[in-house]
Amino acid sequence: MIKPEHLKRYLSEFDIDKLPHTLKRDIDVDLSLNKIIILAGIRRSGKTYELYNIMKQLLTEGVSKRNILYINFEDERLLNFQSTDFDLLLDSYVALFHPNQKEKICLFLDEIQVVEHWEKAIRRLHESNNYKLFLTGSSSKLLSSEISTLMAGRNITYMTYPFSFSEMVRSKGIVPEGKVFYRNLASIKEYANEFIIYGGFPEIVQTNNSDSKKRILSSYYESIIFRDIAERYHINDIGQLKIVLSYIMNSYSTNFSVSNLYNFMKSIGMEIGKNTISKILEYAENVFFISLNYKYSKGFKVRTQSRKKVYIMDIGFTLLFRTSDDLGKLLEDVVYIELLRRKEKDQFKEIYYYQGKEEADFLITSNNKIVEIIQVCYELNESNFQREIKSIHEAMLTFSMDKGTIITMEESPITLPDKSIKIIPFYKWSLGIET
Repeated sequence: MIKPEHLKRYLSEFDIDKLPHTLKRDIDVDLSLNKIIILAGIRRSGKTYELYNIMKQLLTEGVSKRNILYINFEDERLLNFQSTDFDLLLDSYVALFHPNQKEKICLFLDEIQVVEHWEKAIRRLHESNNYKLFLTGSSSKLLSSEISTLMAGRNITYMTYPFSFSEMVRSKGIVPEGKVFYRNLASIKEYANEFIIYGGFPEIVQTNNSDSKKRILSSYYESIIFRDIAERYHINDIGQLKIVLSYIMNSYSTNFSVSNLYNFMKSIGMEIGKNTISKILEYAENVFFISLNYKYSKGFKVRTQSRKKVYIMDIGFTLLFRTSDDLGKLLEDVVYIELLRRKEKDQFKEIYYYQGKEEADFLITSNNKIVEIIQVCYELNESNFQREIKSIHEAMLTFSMDKGTIITMEESPITLPDKSIKIIPFYKWSLGIET
């Protein structure tokens, strides 16, 4: 249990008039819903700043400053906070801030998963009808059916990713539309090259020094290892965990094999079971460090039992491990994460990869109907375009699709006689600029 004087000292420091400058993100949170709003995603992806955006919007809508409270449960002064302390929290808040009792109190609770058994307390506060609740967390438990069961439909969850390329460009002061896009084309191309190397974490985007970027990414990675995975899932062998994650990090944009990793660990003299490897993979996905993509099949069993392709939630992390740049794999990873962001806008969409005689990188469905086929190729040229065309053509013929897309890094000099396949550079595709 937390001490009342510690709690009051913490609460007294919150000053909504000193909120930092924020970028409007591409996250459409519906504030009109009488729901518990949850923002879930990898740490440092901007969840807290999105809470600030919501606070600012509420203020413009006439909500009283006194009725807005922000709590960060990762603050060391709240380490002993328990689910039974919420009443003490609210009593202390009322005594200090004197909120308008005729209005709902807007509670912003950051990294809520730190508090054990928080779910029932939050549900009770919501049912009192005196609070509007906004939560963030870096655990996929916030997306799970378990939470939906506990909340009984009282919550709505939004995924928060690091900056998209569009958000990165806007953070640089460029609104990439119409004439502005072409006037700033050289800068946009430069940012695109930076994006597929360093990723989109907001702090990384705003840091100019490459060595500083790598140091910051390293600190993020260590936090994920120790706080999000080892501490949360009670892993004692940190050395083993680091080697497994390092292997996974070098397997991005490829089919991942637990057996291959098991054999690798065995070859370096480390005893680890395949089940433990699978668990670590699951943990890495649970904390939004990686995302697994499934082979397309109409059969659920085939989808789940086939090899998955592993992608890193932010490509910048690969800087800590790669000895050389495989630009095609880097581009494929950032395209996949952008597709995940777009899926967030359309919950009926699903993303798969296609595997027949050839492989197509992404197959998109909507309401179980295939709507898009995408191949990613860093540079399409005379030496590789036949292979890339063959892959996407096979998928198109298999599913009777009359169009497909190849995403490249730059404009391609190749002119295809087959107009059903569109070639578009990443910076145009990600910004929604039609060629």
